[in-house]
Amino acid sequence: MWMKDNQVDNKNPIDLQEIYRNVLVLSENLVALAQSGEWETLVSRETEYVLAVENLTKLTQAFEKQQPITEEFIQLLHKIIENERVTKEYLQQHLNFLSKEIKQLDQKRVLNNSYGQFDEPDTPLVVRPME
Repeated sequence: MWMKDNQVDNKNPIDLQEIYRNVLVLSENLVALAQSGEWETLVSRETEYVLAVENLTKLTQAFEKQQPITEEFIQLLHKIIENERVTKEYLQQHLNFLSKEIKQLDQKRVLNNSYGQFDEPDTPLVVRPME
């Protein structure tokens, strides 16, 4: 793998396909978390995923001459990209939901503040019969 100052350790062979598969599994996990609405876990795993993609990018650049990009690599990459698209779609839906909820809470607060100024609990309400 990587050593100090981004030097490559050639003693341990690197299987790029296996690394691509691992990143694919991480991306599938993110999709599953988004589908089930586990947003806090999704956000914490997103960091792990981003680091794995960065590592994959570095390793691919370092080893692409030794391990040429095959059709399988391309298929794995397409699946990873599709999973990212699906995850972003779920995140956007959740963001829209949260925005709507915040807007409703703000409107409720404004209404409560507006009508609250007429509510004076210390002043008794006197009802007089009509004449």
